[in-house]
Amino acid sequence: MTDCGSSRLVGTESFQQVASGLFAPLQVTGSGPRQFEASVQYEAVGPVVVARIRAGAAIVVRDRRSITSGDVQWMHFTVHHRGLLTAAQDDRATVVNPGELFACDNTRPYRLVGADTSDMTVLCVPRASLGRHADAIGRRTALTLPAAGGVGGLLGHALSAADDDLPRHSAARMHLADALTALVLAAFADTTPERAPVPTDLADRIRAYALAHLGDGRLGAEHVARRHHISVRHLHALFKGSGPTFAAWVRHERLLRIRRDLLDPASSPLSTAVIAARWGVHDPKHLGRALKREFGETVSDLRRRQHDSGGRP
Repeated sequence: MTDCGSSRLVGTESFQQVASGLFAPLQVTGSGPRQFEASVQYEAVGPVVVARIRAGAAIVVRDRRSITSGDVQWMHFTVHHRGLLTAAQDDRATVVNPGELFACDNTRPYRLVGADTSDMTVLCVPRASLGRHADAIGRRTALTLPAAGGVGGLLGHALSAADDDLPRHSAARMHLADALTALVLAAFADTTPERAPVPTDLADRIRAYALAHLGDGRLGAEHVARRHHISVRHLHALFKGSGPTFAAWVRHERLLRIRRDLLDPASSPLSTAVIAARWGVHDPKHLGRALKREFGETVSDLRRRQHDSGGRP
C-alpha cells in the first residue's frame, strides 16, 4: 500500500480491489438498484491510516476464508457521517446512525451493510499499537459510541478533521498518530463504573490517561492512582500478571518516543535533554544506558544513525 491515494470507482469489483488493498481481503456486493459508485481517499500517518470513504449501497464481508496469517492485523475505528449502516461481528449487530463511532477487528469475520449511500471516516490502527488493550476493545466491536460528546466526540472530531488537514512534517505526523491512538484507547475505555465491571476496563482507562500525559514529570503511581480515585496498591494490582509493572510500562513508552525523536532529522537541532524532557524525563543522566538496555542502542548510536541514514528507523 502506498502512503496516500485517491480513487473514484465504478462497480463493486473495483471498490473491492481498492478496499482489500487498504484494509484486508474483503468481498463486496451491491445492495441497491443503481450502479455502484464510490470514492476512497486515504493517507498513512505514521503507523496508522486515515481513510475517507463515500460509497453507494453495498454489503461488505470479511469471512473466515478471507483471513490469512499474512494479513496486516488492523483494528478499524469508523466515524459514520451519513447513511444507514449495519455492523456485525461475533454475536453482536447494531444499526449505526450518523454521528456514531464503532470498531471492527479484521482478525475476525465481520459484516457491514449499507442500505443507501454512506459517508464515513475510518482510522486503521495496528493491533500491536493497542498493546494488551486490543483484546478489550475487540470485545466491544460492532457496538456504537456517540461521536458528538465526551472522549468519543473528541475522537470523532479529530478523525473528521484529520482527513482534510493532515500535517506534512514527519515528526508532527508521528505525534498525530500517537494522539489518535490515545484517543481511541480513551474512547473505548471511557465507561462508567456501572458499565465497567471488570478490572481490565479501569486498567485501559489508566493506560489511556498515561499515554496522554507522558510529558508530565508527575506521572507516577501515586499521581495516577489519585486521579483515578484508587489506592496505589490497587493500581499495582491492576498491572500485576498482565506484563510489566505500571512504572516499567510508562518508562518503556517514554523511551520509545525519545528513541523515535532522536532518529527524526527534524529533532537534530534539539539537545538530548530537551527531547527527554518533552517526554517527562528530566534527568537524562542515565538515559543512554536505559536506551541501550531497552533497544540495544545508546543516544550516540541513535544520533549517528539519524545522521547517516536520514532518520530511517
